[in-house]
Amino acid sequence: MVLTAFTVNRSTAQETIFEGTTVTYSSEQSGGVGMHTNGFHGFYRFGNYKGAFKKQMFEIELANIRHPQEVKSVNPMEDDLRGYIYGKKNALYTLRPSIGIHNVFIPKQSLRGVSITYILQVGPSLGLAKPVYLNVEKLDQQGNRVIVRERYDPNKHDQGVIYGRASFLNGFGELKLYPGLFVKAGLQFEYGGTQEDIRAIEVGLTADLYAEKIPMMAFTSNRQLFLNLYVAILMGNRKLK
Repeated sequence: MVLTAFTVNRSTAQETIFEGTTVTYSSEQSGGVGMHTNGFHGFYRFGNYKGAFKKQMFEIELANIRHPQEVKSVNPMEDDLRGYIYGKKNALYTLRPSIGIHNVFIPKQSLRGVSITYILQVGPSLGLAKPVYLNVEKLDQQGNRVIVRERYDPNKHDQGVIYGRASFLNGFGELKLYPGLFVKAGLQFEYGGTQEDIRAIEVGLTADLYAEKIPMMAFTSNRQLFLNLYVAILMGNRKLK
């Protein structure tokens, strides 16, 4: 018998046709990593089916955001030094808890097929600015050249005295919070080879809007709105009802 049509069940589950078999789901979870226009991110999401092809998803994401005008520099007079960003005052990381709706508008019709889902997530963006520390050259009381670790100060540290970037661990005790709002919109292309497993690629746009400009760089303008294109890969699983 050839199946020519199927009806959508409006209960709290999804029904999808897999080569003649009706499969009903109740929940799913997944995690992924990706890159965006100005950095990298990782996330975990979970949620429940609210209709045949509609899911309510909760997500927690951590990302770094670079200033568009960051340029890596090195001290030309020294070898084997860690590069630094001249003028960079703070590194920005953001924690994004969000809630969203995912709609499957092209369902998978076989195990070898691809489904396409439109996703929309909204929530707070908790921007965390970490001060940048550098190794700089100074003269001690005896007039000897010494290398010391200092928080970058554009009024004190020109490129002639910067020896290199200090350890990444410096500055975590001085994090400053910048609250804001986060929106993500994208398309998810799922190609997993089994009914329960999730394997997908996701592309889209994110926006972080903060209450004030974040002082990331000296000598240039700073921003409070960050728009980024992103691509991510994710894996997970869904539970049958």
